[in-house]
Amino acid sequence: MLNVFLCDDNEVLLTRYKKILTAIAKKHDHDVRFSLFTSGESLIFNLADSPNDADIIFLDILMGKVNGIDTARQLRAAGCTAEIIFLTSSDEFVFESFDTSPLHYILKGSTGEDAKIEEVFVRAISLAEEKENDVYLVETAGQKRKIPLTKISFFEIRGRIVTVHFGEETLDFYSSIDTISEELKDKKFVRCHKSFIVNLQYIDTLHKNELILTTGGQIPMGSSYSQNVKLAFSQNLSVLF
Repeated sequence: MLNVFLCDDNEVLLTRYKKILTAIAKKHDHDVRFSLFTSGESLIFNLADSPNDADIIFLDILMGKVNGIDTARQLRAAGCTAEIIFLTSSDEFVFESFDTSPLHYILKGSTGEDAKIEEVFVRAISLAEEKENDVYLVETAGQKRKIPLTKISFFEIRGRIVTVHFGEETLDFYSSIDTISEELKDKKFVRCHKSFIVNLQYIDTLHKNELILTTGGQIPMGSSYSQNVKLAFSQNLSVLF
């Protein structure tokens, strides 16, 4: 199921857009869940602890204290990778919105608006479904968090406690190294030690007993895993170039 967030300070329009999008999802046989917000502040607050709970965001630009573009900027800064679609009555903010990497910009009340919403929504669903295979879902302290695989540098396992390292953050959860290895199969991750799984894209240098990461960090490489790591690293380089 995909989570679609709608944010507009006009409650009548919120209801209208939800009705349109619900019909589109049903027509194309997609399972979606809607969350409605009447301000950028409330949307930001809701996503503060889990910025990737939203898969698709329809966002009005002209809103109260925090407009749609500033809302999108704060969400992106927090790590939100949702497909953002701006809905607005004016096209004067098109260029200003580009740095938030929106999927599209739809003018309210324009000719063919409903058809354009359907076209863009279907494309957003397709992109969001692709992304579902490019995130790692962590459940900890009763919360679920989606972490983009591209941000994860490595996993460290001690007993049943797993620490995932991504960006400047770490997060602990319960699992096993065998479970994680299976979940990350064919995802450009390789086991390099009895207690470590590394993202191949973060390996900078291979030494006999350790790996130097592009982040500047160092993690151990077990002798029984070195051959497989070298092979996987070489294959990944050949794909990149």
